[in-house]
Amino acid sequence: MLTLSQKLPDYFEYYEDGTQYYLRQVQYPQDIPLLHQWMHEPHVIPQWQLNKSELDLQVYFDKMLADDHQRLLIVGVDGKDVGYTEIYEGKRDRLGRYYEGDDNDLGWHLLFGDKSVFGKGFLRPTIRLLSFYIFENSEAKKIVGEPDHTVKPYAAVVADLCYESQRLIPMPEKTAMLYYCFRETFYDKFGEYYSASQQQHIQQQSQNLSLT
Repeated sequence: MLTLSQKLPDYFEYYEDGTQYYLRQVQYPQDIPLLHQWMHEPHVIPQWQLNKSELDLQVYFDKMLADDHQRLLIVGVDGKDVGYTEIYEGKRDRLGRYYEGDDNDLGWHLLFGDKSVFGKGFLRPTIRLLSFYIFENSEAKKIVGEPDHTVKPYAAVVADLCYESQRLIPMPEKTAMLYYCFRETFYDKFGEYYSASQQQHIQQQSQNLSLT
């Protein structure tokens, strides 16, 4: 029987303001050099602490990919791989020890490894990409999150995207703020974005067919 995360698709596209955003399944071991590069970026190290050797990362991701409570995906913008995300089952994750979860809860962790995307307004659309990926492909009524409460930029961004702070939870390496993003609230605000994305996707497919 497939788990919640195993039922999620290997590829997902979302369009916003003419820009293509996508998620694709991590390819092992082909993506290890790229992940190794990103994990050694100065802006990534403090939060992820995976600045290991390429061999150590290969062992790490080998184990991560075998874990059936999560999906590991590469984030892309306009055909270029720019980041990495983990989609996880909230109740089966270690987070499940700290909150009363629903069986269908899903959450995500995100990093932008490619610095060329900084300051270009891609963060909010990427979070919408992750949210639509989860809600369109699962029965989750809410998305959960547990960032370090000291990361103020996160709080400023997600509040605008229907992620509601719940309470502080003490974890071994951080004091996290528990967030919920409810399906109904999210679609009330951003449902039209997904409809527009679908239209853009159809147009893009038509253009591609006309070129063949």
